[in-house]
Amino acid sequence: MKIEYLATSVNIQFEFFNIQFRFIRAACLTDVKYHMEYGLLFLIALLVCILWFMHRRKRSVLKAERAAMFNDCTDLFETHRITQDDIYYPVLEGGYRGHDFRLEPIADHIAFRTIPSLWLLVTLRKKTPYEGIFDFLVRQRNVEFYSPSSKLRIDIDIPEGWPQFAVLRTNNPERMPPQERLAPHIAFFDDPKAKELLVTPKGVRVVYQARQADRSHYMLLRQVVFEDINLSPNLVRELMDRCTAVYRSLIEKQH
Repeated sequence: MKIEYLATSVNIQFEFFNIQFRFIRAACLTDVKYHMEYGLLFLIALLVCILWFMHRRKRSVLKAERAAMFNDCTDLFETHRITQDDIYYPVLEGGYRGHDFRLEPIADHIAFRTIPSLWLLVTLRKKTPYEGIFDFLVRQRNVEFYSPSSKLRIDIDIPEGWPQFAVLRTNNPERMPPQERLAPHIAFFDDPKAKELLVTPKGVRVVYQARQADRSHYMLLRQVVFEDINLSPNLVRELMDRCTAVYRSLIEKQH
């Protein structure tokens, strides 16, 4: 009887220690799994923070680069104001030789299989004596979202001697500026970077290709990168003088 009692007691103790061992083992495994899960979550959170920081830094650098676009040109203006919306290209408004100008860069990467361009819209904002619109747009691709050409429904025959790879449109042929007044300024399109000459009742605008995107970046990575976007003061002066000359031709009295 004593032997059976002792054997039973030993079995009970063995089972008790076995249960304790299993419990401790399970607790240890649970603890390890718990720490691994939280360790993984920590690494993911750290990676997200690093990527967010890199993204914010890249945006800050891009914004600063674009903000400096007109830095070399501000001395041309009697007064000027530069505005920038987030990381978009800045817009300059200022007075030049008694005229009110607006300079607006626009990135165009809509056209398929075409290297993106950075267009510079130079607008002299002053009322003209004509109620009709004159819009002369060369190398049209039907993606010029910055131009009113697609909204003008009346096509005008292009005069002889003007670039023929173009469209001439208006909203009112009887009230548009006479072609003979604008003919001397069509030489502007001898420059392959010249894109548009627009005359409205509110002013005169020329559109010019300020930059073309880096071909290798765009063809291989589909990234639009414009190298050295700081504008030359000579180019800006020439485009504003062009607008001024067109405006003078429009208001000049016929003899």
